Amino acid sequence: MNKNVLLSDIVYMALGDVSVYVVGKDEYDEFALAEVIFVITLAVKDECGKLPTERLFLDKYRRICLSLDEIIWKNTDKDRIRRLVRLKPPTEF
Repeated sequence: MNKNVLLSDIVYMALGDVSVYVVGKDEYDEFALAEVIFVITLAVKDECGKLPTERLFLDKYRRICLSLDEIIWKNTDKDRIRRLVRLKPPTEF
């Protein structure tokens, strides 16, 4: 019998046609994961303007990722995030 069993917490939420799963262990218990999923759902709703369909989520995916990236780096100013996600990608390197 293997005694090295990994115990993880999983929190998920259905958000329109999209399901969001967050997995953690040790200090990242279900309460910490619930906070993370709350931030993710807020970012998705802010970018999509409503509960997303699969198509809308895919269309807004780049902006959703940029918003989450800014939040991870501790930038929670919504106006600044909106300005940054409107930036166009470079056309030449």
